[in-house]
Amino acid sequence: MARLFIGTLKGIAFDWFRNLPPGSVNSWIDLETRFPSRFYEDDTELTMEKLLSIVQRKGESVRDYIEWFRNLSLMCPAGMPLPMILQTCRHNFLDQVEIRMGAVKAHMWKELVEQAEITEKSAKKFEPSTLKANGV
Repeated sequence: MARLFIGTLKGIAFDWFRNLPPGSVNSWIDLETRFPSRFYEDDTELTMEKLLSIVQRKGESVRDYIEWFRNLSLMCPAGMPLPMILQTCRHNFLDQVEIRMGAVKAHMWKELVEQAEITEKSAKKFEPSTLKANGV
């Protein structure tokens, strides 16, 4: 069943599956828990509190996280201004990205993606495993 299901994935869902760590999905049960937690959206209104709890996962690229966060933010009440949603998204990045971004502010989703990807690449250069590989 898992192989048949994987064969139906396209676009963002297939990219999500392809980027999972090796060995993280070994059975239908693994897919049954991972897929809905990543893609299931119910019809309830998304509150600011809930939006604050949606954080970037370890190993998840900032581009994938921002796209997911942006899609969820569309379910927020109409009164939430874009700068507040962008700032919330940014503060929910992994610490290694959010801290390194410093005081840079994004005014559009595209700007946030560009700034975060640059910072993410920079942060990877200073990861302990990268430093060891480079003899530092």
